[in-house]
Amino acid sequence: MKSRSGAGFALSSIMIAMALVALIGCSQSPTQPTTSEPRLLTRASAGSSGAALAPVNLYTEAIIPSSLGGTLSLLDVVLTVPAGAVKNDTLFSISIPDDELFYNEFGTNGLLFAVPVTVTMSYRNADLSGITESHIKLAWLDERTNAWKSMACVVDTVSKTVTGELYHFSAYGLISD
Repeated sequence: MKSRSGAGFALSSIMIAMALVALIGCSQSPTQPTTSEPRLLTRASAGSSGAALAPVNLYTEAIIPSSLGGTLSLLDVVLTVPAGAVKNDTLFSISIPDDELFYNEFGTNGLLFAVPVTVTMSYRNADLSGITESHIKLAWLDERTNAWKSMACVVDTVSKTVTGELYHFSAYGLISD
């Protein structure tokens, strides 16, 4: 009688252990992510002066005439707005909240275009450690899911730029997987 309940206990223990492995999962390296999430490109260190500087928030804006279009640029970002992209003369802006990341907020947020606006971002001073340049992508941040959505773009590895067409304004960045 005693051996039966002992066998039942051992069988129950094995079943519980198998259930835990199925629920929790098993990996060879539990500290490494199992999927490759896109990540924002960062700037290479400016030097080894030892001084740590706080990120700089950069901003520019301009009213661009609907009938003429125009260009707005800041640091390593250029927006080219064609004539007719918007119905009325419109305030366009570029904000770079953290100059250590290739992340930009274009405004007026949520603005939709009748004709796409072209953005060109330079990554000439990016930290490309572990990154294949041809895998760099332009992406917009979907605020509903907080996920980067990559989009069609052209990567020029000679001039170190990425160019794409925007159909709406939101936050954009250069990502790599």
